[in-house]
Amino acid sequence: MDRRSFLLASCAAMASSRPGHADDLDDLSARLASEAKICAVSATVLRNGHEARRLSVSGCGTDPGPVAVFQAASLSKPVVAYIVLQMARRGKLSLDSPLNEIFPDGYLHRQNIFALREAPVVDTVPVEVLRAITPRALLSHSAGFPNWASKGPLTPNFAPGARWQYSGEGYVLLQRMLEAVTERPLQQLAEQEVFAPIGLTNTAFKLTPAIQPNLVSGTPRQLRFPYEIAAGSLYTSANDYARFMAAVLGDEQLLALITRDPVRLQAPRLSWGLGWGIEERGRSASIWHWGSNPGFRSLAMADLESRDAVVVLTSSEAGMPLAKAILNSVLPGDHPGLELDLVR
Repeated sequence: MDRRSFLLASCAAMASSRPGHADDLDDLSARLASEAKICAVSATVLRNGHEARRLSVSGCGTDPGPVAVFQAASLSKPVVAYIVLQMARRGKLSLDSPLNEIFPDGYLHRQNIFALREAPVVDTVPVEVLRAITPRALLSHSAGFPNWASKGPLTPNFAPGARWQYSGEGYVLLQRMLEAVTERPLQQLAEQEVFAPIGLTNTAFKLTPAIQPNLVSGTPRQLRFPYEIAAGSLYTSANDYARFMAAVLGDEQLLALITRDPVRLQAPRLSWGLGWGIEERGRSASIWHWGSNPGFRSLAMADLESRDAVVVLTSSEAGMPLAKAILNSVLPGDHPGLELDLVR
């Protein structure tokens, strides 16, 4: 282990051993950001479902500021799930109806979705496959699809419901489902269903004029999303995303939908609900998610008993150890989800 990795691991272990005092959290974050040369870190802490504090540090000498906008990567998935669940609660769609009812001619899958300047290359997922897949299975990553189809046709790896497999492709299919049902693009739908009602003024699913003045740059590289990708194109600030989490924590019906009958992971005390990972702790639980895009790492977790929560956004591919350290300082204890190979 090199010196940087050793220091990051040591600080993370120290943070997990005790709840973070405000000064300790500032010192820890600044030290880790400086050591890993992370130029922008923003975090927001909720206590009992209400904002308790904000944190903004830089390892490059420039404070990103309280409204800095980051690529939150896969923290987009809980937002997409929120939209699906809200529509299901209003009877606009069914979580358990097969997707061939929405795509009677099959689903047009774009193979090169991250080739942002290239013409689409598409294949069709046939109706026979869609008959076995429901929105509920897509939300819980149990539809059988791979994370990404590697620039080829999209086919399931196993029968829907057989097991859990994290899938960005599944959330893009959810996006196309929402767009087909509502006849609106995801950005417009999210503004109506999430951003405006909750007051998320620095959040978007693609580059917009409103968020561009507050954008931070990722290190060592980044993508810039001119169109929506439900699985990972969310731009947001830590304060906005914490406000979204507070809205989720304040809705008991929604939490019941998210956490009821989750799909079990092979790792102990871990399962996946509708849009969120679930970490079991005795009679209580936490919901959580992470994000990993080129140039950015993010992490969010909420304790369902205390309603304490934290969201951390970083502008570096070296940002996950720092995000884990902050989370462990705010929500101390054993967090098996953070040990998954995907969360790095």
